[in-house]
Amino acid sequence: MENIEQEKLQWIKGEKAGKVETVTGSDGEWTIFESGGRVSTNLLNEFLIPVEGEPLDFDPPVPALVKAANNYKEEILKAMPATSSPIRTLFDKQKKNDKIKLTLSFPINVPNKAIYDVIGSSFDLDEVKEELESFIKDQLSEDTISETLLESVKELIKNRFKS
Repeated sequence: MENIEQEKLQWIKGEKAGKVETVTGSDGEWTIFESGGRVSTNLLNEFLIPVEGEPLDFDPPVPALVKAANNYKEEILKAMPATSSPIRTLFDKQKKNDKIKLTLSFPINVPNKAIYDVIGSSFDLDEVKEELESFIKDQLSEDTISETLLESVKELIKNRFKS
């Protein structure tokens, strides 16, 4: 096995995306890392890039639902007057509130079960589930989530507190 300069490389694909590795050597077919892992030398440039300075940030973005909920909360707080109204004060001071569920429903596209089964039998099932989750999440924009949440709140008030 030939020793090569200890180069730092960062995974840009696969389940290790974002992880930084230190190269300890190569036997021609495999490039070996300090962590004990290895990668086919032929695939090195496809899966890893050299780290120059700080590694790239691969932290996943905050899911759209959490961001939308935070945005909705900020909008509510901005809309609230600096001093609460007497009505809001009475609502806030209640000791016995009814706990109910607020249901949100979003129209999304999902693959046909037969297609899912074919893909699931052709690839790693955990990876298929992860990609399907990503496919569904990508259909939920912050605006859609915020609008649906606001409409659900209005519908709840309308149905629960009919005059």
